[in-house]
Amino acid sequence: MRDAEKTERIHQWMKDLPDDQKIRFAINWGIPHSVFNVACSMYPGGYEKLQNVDWDKIHKSRDLGRWSHGGATYCL
Repeated sequence: MRDAEKTERIHQWMKDLPDDQKIRFAINWGIPHSVFNVACSMYPGGYEKLQNVDWDKIHKSRDLGRWSHGGATYCL
């Protein structure tokens, strides 16, 4: 079972990243596994802390918030 609160917390972390880190997600948005791989390389604590996150939900949302200049972040 996935942890909805943890999923939202991780998703918010992704949206709050600075542009130079957020772009790694935007470029690698192709499949949920790619999003997970990028998160594993960046999240404090690594993949152990990212278990039970609904990556499919995050991936389907295509939501990475906004760039620092206020424009929408589009995922490739």
